[in-house]
Amino acid sequence: MIDELIKLLEDRDLEVKKQKGTVRATHQSLPITLIITLREKNRTAKISIEPSDELSDVLADLIEDGEDVEILVDDVLSEIRDIAIEAGQLLEKMGYKVEWAIREGENDVRDALEDVLEEYEFEEEE
Repeated sequence: MIDELIKLLEDRDLEVKKQKGTVRATHQSLPITLIITLREKNRTAKISIEPSDELSDVLADLIEDGEDVEILVDDVLSEIRDIAIEAGQLLEKMGYKVEWAIREGENDVRDALEDVLEEYEFEEEE
């Protein structure tokens, strides 16, 4: 049953790690992770997004390479959100009640982006 969920995530090119009761699927382009916490006893699942500690450094490197990180972040978040919806639908078909906690993680990612952009704007002014 959980194998079906893991296959869905891997088919979307996410790097999947399974720990007891938790599936962590990290995007290939940016270190942003989709976290699915399963509680077998009461058949509930919590779906959230979490930026990794390295996100700011990765964004800074991409800015230095001339990447438009704002578009990249939007694209990655959109993709992860779509995958989260697919995973949630699959879990609901399996009889789980899904709790959504995505917005908080998206805000954390956007805050990290904003901090890095401000840092680079400040450096350019000097």
